[in-house]
Amino acid sequence: MPGVRAVVDAFLSYRNAAGLVEAPPGWNYVDWTTDPAWHRGVPPDGEGGVNGILNWHFALTLTCVATLEAWLGESENAARMRRYAADVARATTAAFWDAKRGLFADDLAHKHFSEHAQCLALLSGLVDADKRDRVAEGLLAADDLTRTTIYFSHYLFETYRLLGRVDSLFARLGEWFELADLGFKTTREHPEPTRSDCHAWGTHPIYHSYATILGIRPGAPGFREVVVQPMLGPLTVVKATLPHPQGEIVVDLTQPEPGVLNGTLTLPPGVTGKLILGDTVYPLCGGLQDISVVCQRTSQ
Repeated sequence: MPGVRAVVDAFLSYRNAAGLVEAPPGWNYVDWTTDPAWHRGVPPDGEGGVNGILNWHFALTLTCVATLEAWLGESENAARMRRYAADVARATTAAFWDAKRGLFADDLAHKHFSEHAQCLALLSGLVDADKRDRVAEGLLAADDLTRTTIYFSHYLFETYRLLGRVDSLFARLGEWFELADLGFKTTREHPEPTRSDCHAWGTHPIYHSYATILGIRPGAPGFREVVVQPMLGPLTVVKATLPHPQGEIVVDLTQPEPGVLNGTLTLPPGVTGKLILGDTVYPLCGGLQDISVVCQRTSQ
């Protein structure tokens, strides 16, 4: 945490009089997009200027740091981080919100718009309620946004999960399905032309297979509790095993029709959690449990 706090303080020092973070010295890489307005992976005004993506990324980071501080019992530090996050979000909204388009711009002149900015804004949880639906709609429908590529799509998939749009996630997996036809045996770093043919950051669909499609995520520090919120999309049968500090989480599910789940879920002994199906939350306990039986219990 001392290192985390030092990084946050460094970025806070780059805020200008308007409360916006000015691009720090160095390579402010965001994504290898094919947009010519992006220089070496840096978005417009991301070199020595003020960029909306960098500011929303900072706002999101501050909310994550606040969560870490709260987990550690540092309530004063958590409150400070939440206050800074709200301040950055307000300044970023004032500078980059484009009311005509219902989207956040990448630059102060509102000439460039990207999936990146919309994703980070939504993930921060700091977008005003009257703007959130418009941003979500624009992210899903606008065809002129600078699109995320293989690495930054992790944030895009996280946003699709937030919006409950796993159908859009499956639609964007084509970038991975085409790799074999292009002769790849590993995941590439960026779109063609590329010679960086083996890069770990392209493997995040493995993570999302468990954390988003199966919906298995930690519900407490150290994975002491488990949250399961499946979004199987077009899949009708899913079997998977996820390593856990106390053993294994085993899933064997069928989806005979959208929104209907059958099968079993096994948590390590002594590990508790919750199953979220739609708007209903069901308690989980350690050991093998039948989903139909779990759903018959009293919801929380």
